[in-house]
Amino acid sequence: MALALTWPREVLLAECDPAGGSLLSGYLAGQPQDRGLGEWAVRLRRGGDPAASLAEQVVHLSSGQRILPGLAEPAQLTSVQPLWPAIAEAFAALPGDVIADIGRIGGTDTPAPLLAAADEVLVVARPSLRDLSALAPRAKALPRARVLLAGAGPYSRREVAKTLAVEVVDHLPHDVRAAKLLSHGTGNTRYLARSLLLRAARSLANTLSERALPEVARS
Repeated sequence: MALALTWPREVLLAECDPAGGSLLSGYLAGQPQDRGLGEWAVRLRRGGDPAASLAEQVVHLSSGQRILPGLAEPAQLTSVQPLWPAIAEAFAALPGDVIADIGRIGGTDTPAPLLAAADEVLVVARPSLRDLSALAPRAKALPRARVLLAGAGPYSRREVAKTLAVEVVDHLPHDVRAAKLLSHGTGNTRYLARSLLLRAARSLANTLSERALPEVARS
């Protein structure tokens, strides 16, 4: 969410976590609850035009970003899983960029077609022993992925990169106040613009967007 709010170009943030979405009950609380990835999947299965049917499921923020809320309930995953290749193609055909949050990776429900189609893959982890122990085997399974550290922990970017033999693209600061606004939608939103988290996210967003060709949509 922090990256989407600070992205320098047209962007769609898509909640593609098989475990379900959380934005409609957090940052987007108060928005219509009858739209999102699950409803888009229903329309795709009925042969609907991918771009047109996606537009009907997107939440538009006043700041210009578009959000595709995630699955509302676990039962929707069954209808979405066969459609990941079509969803990846639809994202790639969109104007602008797509940031897809696919949740935890490594399980049988991981949306592998989104990983395969992505121009950039970031694995997010806290610099703690618990998170880094879980990260190590996943990093080996995704050799082209880079690591984004977030939050507090005893290990530096250099230590993580050297120990795990991975590229660490950045370390977003431990900013509880801003994180709570983005995840739970609680607090004074005026704080976000000057928060450490969004300032760091803006720098990262500029770096990531410059790495890829502007003519190609991201996933």
